[in-house]
Amino acid sequence: VREAAKACLDILVGVTRCSTTALLLPSRDRLLVPIFGKPLRALPHNMQIGNIDAITYCLGLDPPFLEINEELLRLLSEALALADAEDQALVNHPTQVHSNTASLTHLRHVCIRMLTAAMVRPEFSDAKNTPTRARIISVFFKSLYHKSVEVVDAANDGLKQVLLQQQKLPRDLLHTGLRPILINLSDYKRLTVASLDGLARLLQLLTNYFKVEVGRKLLDHMQQWANPQLLQAAAERSIEDMHEIKILVAILEVFHLLPPSASVLLDDLVSSVVNLEVHLCRRESSPFRKPLFKFLNRYPTESVVYFAERIESAHYARIFCHAIGSSECGPLRGALVTQTPLLVSLLSDFCTSVNDASAMSVDQADTVDTPSAAPQSELAGNETLYKRLYVAMSVAAVVHGCLAHTPRWLDEHSSLLNALLDAWAAAIRVGSQPNRSSYLARPLLIEHVIRSLLLATQAVANPPAMLFKLLEVTGRSSGAVDTSFVFRYVWDDLIVRWPISKRREVLAAFLPRLTEGSASDESNAIVLQHLINPMVATVFTLPGIAIAPGIDAVSESDVANSSEQRGAELLRAPVLSLIHQ
Repeated sequence: VREAAKACLDILVGVTRCSTTALLLPSRDRLLVPIFGKPLRALPHNMQIGNIDAITYCLGLDPPFLEINEELLRLLSEALALADAEDQALVNHPTQVHSNTASLTHLRHVCIRMLTAAMVRPEFSDAKNTPTRARIISVFFKSLYHKSVEVVDAANDGLKQVLLQQQKLPRDLLHTGLRPILINLSDYKRLTVASLDGLARLLQLLTNYFKVEVGRKLLDHMQQWANPQLLQAAAERSIEDMHEIKILVAILEVFHLLPPSASVLLDDLVSSVVNLEVHLCRRESSPFRKPLFKFLNRYPTESVVYFAERIESAHYARIFCHAIGSSECGPLRGALVTQTPLLVSLLSDFCTSVNDASAMSVDQADTVDTPSAAPQSELAGNETLYKRLYVAMSVAAVVHGCLAHTPRWLDEHSSLLNALLDAWAAAIRVGSQPNRSSYLARPLLIEHVIRSLLLATQAVANPPAMLFKLLEVTGRSSGAVDTSFVFRYVWDDLIVRWPISKRREVLAAFLPRLTEGSASDESNAIVLQHLINPMVATVFTLPGIAIAPGIDAVSESDVANSSEQRGAELLRAPVLSLIHQ
């Protein structure tokens, strides 16, 4: 009803072209006397809420409708007492608390909103109102730890308004307001989700008042909550609703709000999350990653370098890949693009290892004087090789995850494209090792490279050079991984749909490869089989092919004549001149 009344007043303002204050002034006494006439505590909860909501509305009117006088100050004091009181003090009997929870929460919420509306009034900043302002700010601080999100949000908004008016709070008031959370931080058993949420909101408002030591204290508490026996037992069931897991997640939600110098906590924080996931037997996801990603986004460059240095560790690599592919990690992906040379270096290390192992094999095959030294040397070389193979696979997975959101990355950084192709060629030369822990690294590396090339090719409208390279890599990898998705894309999205003009462009780009020797016979055969031959054949077999984009295809009745026309259109200059050459 109150919202409907406010909407009606807004309509009248629009019709009469005068302010709400002007509309209400003639009825001012009739509206306010019933509200100021009785103490709030003498009224039932619903009437208290209505009166407070009405005064809040009036305080927000411009020009001002209410004066900051004794009556209003008395009402504010009553609302302040209501907001500061415990639930038991607001009902006639303690047993009524549970049945009145909703109304008590709403009452506390509207009280805080009215106090906020009063605090923003310039005339309330007078020195004589300083004690009342201090009490209100204390109530705002206290309400940040309330179990109701509605009350916490209202208190948070109130503190925001206070900080907009005065950039710095009095030291004693700040100390009093922060004391409850500091007491909770002193003992890990006192931590609750509500208190940690209150700490997070305080950090948003008062970041400069906190030190990085708060984060170190929280890391210590995480170790206390992360009992290995408890986590291992929890691994067998759903963990999202467990009290201990909620506490750990709430602790992690605080770290991205710490002061800028909190980047020094990166290693400790990530290591803690890895330890939690290991004990919970979580590999691909966990409730801890979303808050961790917020921290990584806060320090994107440091995070990219950190994970790149530890990418040979399987769990660190999985977290990094998950973060890069996550929709909320845009800053992290932006930092990854700027660190392209670092990824190129990691891929080059793998290629170097393959080349060194190949050279070593040749040297050992030519050496007949020291047969006993060959096995040990070969084993050492292979050990390094397969470690770097896993690193290259993880890098390719990271690149693939990033390309899903920034598909033009390879087009703008040719060095990374070449490094991926070199890593793919090196992986083709590496034999499978089914007895090794990294036996899946080789096919996964090949698949990530193929999918990355596909995303990059689609992003730049399938230029012939990129398309030929994609098909070459795909065709030569068909024995190692499933590549049917690429050939299906080429047929369904390109060959069947391309107009004659695009086919002529592709054909003109391919024909020089046959005479210049820029590509191997195997590569040309793959492109012919999967692209050129079906592309040319469908010109004569598919009647629905347009001559050029925007030009409708010929009708079914003209199929016999149009196939020859389409063929002639395909083979006209410059294709015809290339054929004659």
